[in-house]
Amino acid sequence: MRCLPAVLFYESPSCLRWSLQTSKKFMAAKPSYSELEVKVEALEHELAGHHSIEKLLWEKQDQLFNVLDSLEAIVYVADMQSYEILFANLYTEKLFGHITGKICWQALQSDMTGPCPFCKNKKLITPNGNPKDTILWEMQNTSNNRWYSIRDRAINWFDGRVVHLQIAVDFSDRKEAEAALQASEEKFRTVADFTYDWEYWINEKGAYNYISPSCERITGYSAQEFEENPALLLDIIHPDDKSFFSRHLDEDLETPKVCHLNFRIINRSGEERWISHYCQPVYGHDKKFLGRRASNRDISVQKKAEESIKLNEIRQTALLNLYEMQTLPVKEVCDFVLEVSQPLTASEIGFMGFLNEDESQMTIHSWSKSVMAQCKIHEKPIVFSIADAGVWGEAVRQRQPIIINDYNSLPLKRGVPDGHVGIKRFMAVPLFDEEKIVAVVAVGNKSQEYGEQDINQLQLLTEGMWQIIKRRKAEDELIKQAEMIKNFTNSVSHDLKNPAIAIHGLAKILKKKHEGLPQEKLENFIGQIVKSSEQIISLSEDINAYISTREAPLHLTSLDLKHIWNTIREEFIPQLRKRKIEWIESEIDIPKIRADQHGLLRIYRNLVDNALKYGGSGLSEITLSFEPSVTYYILGVQNNGELIPPEEIDPIFEVFKRKAGESAPAGTGLGLAIVKEIAKHHKGKSWVESSVEGKTTFYISIAKNL
Repeated sequence: MRCLPAVLFYESPSCLRWSLQTSKKFMAAKPSYSELEVKVEALEHELAGHHSIEKLLWEKQDQLFNVLDSLEAIVYVADMQSYEILFANLYTEKLFGHITGKICWQALQSDMTGPCPFCKNKKLITPNGNPKDTILWEMQNTSNNRWYSIRDRAINWFDGRVVHLQIAVDFSDRKEAEAALQASEEKFRTVADFTYDWEYWINEKGAYNYISPSCERITGYSAQEFEENPALLLDIIHPDDKSFFSRHLDEDLETPKVCHLNFRIINRSGEERWISHYCQPVYGHDKKFLGRRASNRDISVQKKAEESIKLNEIRQTALLNLYEMQTLPVKEVCDFVLEVSQPLTASEIGFMGFLNEDESQMTIHSWSKSVMAQCKIHEKPIVFSIADAGVWGEAVRQRQPIIINDYNSLPLKRGVPDGHVGIKRFMAVPLFDEEKIVAVVAVGNKSQEYGEQDINQLQLLTEGMWQIIKRRKAEDELIKQAEMIKNFTNSVSHDLKNPAIAIHGLAKILKKKHEGLPQEKLENFIGQIVKSSEQIISLSEDINAYISTREAPLHLTSLDLKHIWNTIREEFIPQLRKRKIEWIESEIDIPKIRADQHGLLRIYRNLVDNALKYGGSGLSEITLSFEPSVTYYILGVQNNGELIPPEEIDPIFEVFKRKAGESAPAGTGLGLAIVKEIAKHHKGKSWVESSVEGKTTFYISIAKNL
């Protein structure tokens, strides 16, 4: 029979005091026999009461033992000073043997050389030694390696001591299950959290059960942000794709099929990303619908590659079509290229213009059809000054492509006139022919931002166009040159033939009849031979001058135009005086100009000679003028002689073009053609104007940027 500790059966202090007092009185008074009987009876009655209490205590002890022994838990009581085990239940003794009376840290643990470092004794009592609240904790026993959930408490023991009561429940199986579950969850997390794609699981109520961290790499938003804001997914969908993706969420949540769609999102930094989305239903073991699992892959790079391939195909097709359009007018070629450039860059509007020789002006050759439809300006300007142009002019001024993806926030924008097409985004690309800008192609209002790919596509397309235009120009020039050579040859042949025939005929006459000819006639024949010879020499010199003018490089120097005028005046002063022709020069200050001195002298020489030769008897003055423009020096030679018929003005600078009529003075027909070539070499041009005052002015322009 298990017994409580002996201290439980000591008499109480009050009983002991009463017994001692009674004994002392009994020994001192020598009571009578009857008194002794009364006393003995009282003692027997009291003793019977003690036996009843003792029996009751034994019954309570058995009940307590039965309760403690029935627990599937370690239960023991230990002295907090000596660590002696005062009590252990059967469950404890089955695990560790009979340990009552042993030291707890020796009996219950292994490899301990003193009180356990995790002992809670000091935490169970107050500084005054009174019990505190129960402490709950977990521990792996060092003796049997089992895990226990422990409740430690200080209690008052039967003898009045404060002792340590511990109840420890073995939960090793649960611990192992938790460890297995944790390992399984870790495995799941490893698989799920480290996927490159953005994965998520939406439950049957539409809330997130799981979102992989990859969502932040793709969208810029963390998994926590998606969980806290379920509407975030729909918020970041591209506006153009939002309706059909929202419809997918509403209609396909519980569908049993696998769904796939591609859509765009706008990530946190504002970038557009293409997403390939697959989703399928999720079911539990009981076939219960648990929601939908989705996998989202960033396919932006793939989409860009596909778009690039598509754009390349459009451009290649356009270039093939351009190749077949070589015989069409340049205007139609430009219109075609501009219309192709819009889908090629996903633009809504566009225009194309060609620059003049000094890149100071641009003439619009083509507007896109969308511009013509949207623009409300009735008289659209055709010629633009680069210096005064707005943002598109920067492509010429900076000599590089210009991209503006937020036109409204552009600080230096000059705005657009009323009725002009609205501009959101803009791109202008200059077209180069070696170092020279020959054209500008501009597009605008793409729904997305313009980038390098748009520049490359437009450059490749327009360069292909320019090669065709150049080839056309070269072919036209070859045809023109061939025609000119033919005409040149015919003219030279004709102009050389006449004086040569005259020389030949006169020489034959002189050979046969020179002895019989009168002196006057002989001198006349010799004079005609000399004149015809001079015509041949003059023609040869002009032909050489014309050819050298076309082929020889310029020798540019800084020239004093007044000095050039003075040289020309000195050359022609005998004729001027003889015919009483006034020589007039502009009195304005003339800066030094950069030009070829020999070429400039020939220009003035030919123009003055032309005035003297074709001005007629009414010619009384020749005026030399100078006028600077923004990009040119304008030189003029004016005369008040006979006016040039209107039908002869346009071809007057062509080779072998002379004044019609039998009375017209003889000439080679190359003088003004040489003037035209010299002007072209100076990046300028030549033209002639007749005024209402009856004066004719020949002009040439010389570029300032030589």
